Amino acid sequence: MSSSIKTVKTKFNPAEISVVLGEPNNYARAMITEVLRNLGYQKIYSAANAAEVVDAICVWHPRVIILENLLPDMSGTELVSRLRRDANIPDRSVPVIMVTGDPRLETVKEARMAGVDEFAAKPVSHQVIKERMDEVLLRPRPFIEAKKYVGPCRRRKRTLEYRGSLKRISDPLHTTDDKVDVELNMRMLERCAEQIHSLARAIDPKNRTEVRTLFNTAAEANEIAKRLRDDALELATHCVTRYIAGVGASGDLQAAVISAHMDALRLLMGGKKGASDSDRLQIAKGLKTIVQQKLREAV
Repeated sequence: MSSSIKTVKTKFNPAEISVVLGEPNNYARAMITEVLRNLGYQKIYSAANAAEVVDAICVWHPRVIILENLLPDMSGTELVSRLRRDANIPDRSVPVIMVTGDPRLETVKEARMAGVDEFAAKPVSHQVIKERMDEVLLRPRPFIEAKKYVGPCRRRKRTLEYRGSLKRISDPLHTTDDKVDVELNMRMLERCAEQIHSLARAIDPKNRTEVRTLFNTAAEANEIAKRLRDDALELATHCVTRYIAGVGASGDLQAAVISAHMDALRLLMGGKKGASDSDRLQIAKGLKTIVQQKLREAV
């Protein structure tokens, strides 16, 4: 087994960092590109499938790869596994961030074994992308080449499903708090719900700027729900964000669907103390069923 140690940097210029973005969904690709540009990244090279990702890597020699697992020609995890072992790739140790709509635990494990550096489940916010980019660029891990594994050292990898307090000095500061400020986050979520409702009522479904604003607000609500560690709220906000991401590019976004989600979200927030967790989760699962139906209709 061999390993290469990478120097830890304290800062970098995003404008000088080249990024290959492998994302088959046009709307999601535009969203992530916009977030990267807002963060200062200017050298962004897009690809819609695995073959285009490989071509872009060989041409542009990226510093970071952002990859969806659900690619049309092969899975992202299979692609990463091949990239780590392909002698024709300019830099087999290039960091890979998997940003995917396939957040199953099985996928997380496969991504880790394939050599993925960081993982994030869609929908992703501006802050999540910033954190993942900072992690791979400021705190790169040693590259390991062994018989059964080629990729970043996994010993420093934080457990993705763990939600308890973190003790290591390398743990990010924002995850070391043992208590979540529930009241503050609930107020923030309420404001997001009100804003989403107002935006949906006035939106022109064919105005991409307005749709992007709506998506970003919904993604922010989902991030707040995750901080609350409330399964029902997290699923409800995930559903509305997924609906906007899936239908928004077509221009057929229905304000009534979004308003129904916000009504359910307010019900879930108001019934947090009275209703049982199972009852609240059933409401959120009902939203999931609606979104799945709407996405099938949009195909």
